Amino acid sequence: MKTSVKTLALALSLLSPFASLSTHALPQGSELKAGAAVWNLFDDADRYALHVAYVHKPLESFYGIRPTVLLVNADQGQHYFAAGLAKDVYKYNDFSVRVAFHAGIVDESENLGDTIEFYSSLSGLYNFSESFSLEAEIGHISNGGLGDTNPGSESFVLSAHYHF
Repeated sequence: MKTSVKTLALALSLLSPFASLSTHALPQGSELKAGAAVWNLFDDADRYALHVAYVHKPLESFYGIRPTVLLVNADQGQHYFAAGLAKDVYKYNDFSVRVAFHAGIVDESENLGDTIEFYSSLSGLYNFSESFSLEAEIGHISNGGLGDTNPGSESFVLSAHYHF
């Protein structure tokens, strides 16, 4: 993976405040997620990225929906900043299936057709303990027809989750 020092420094700076917080500072049931992605999955699979996210605890009064914040930092300097919602739609023992939808902005939009982009994903999570799980995710980013072109792109992301 061609991750630059700048990308790694940005990700660590985003995660470091959370590492110093006690688990009582964030809502119980929330998650921090960090993972590596391969983009252009069905084309050249030539883009790599780092995904970092905060996933809030399920809001029981809103059908268990989980508000999320996502940062994607691609190897060629492209960044995607988004907010969205996630929902665990299936659970069996330590395995669960999650769907998510995000709306956000990308800072270098020439490859995706517009500054506003939507990211949707389907993932499987396996809990190894109360505080740690791994996730395999298939995602799609698109501008939903807002731009002059809408090439879209698919990704595969492998992430680790820390549960509070």
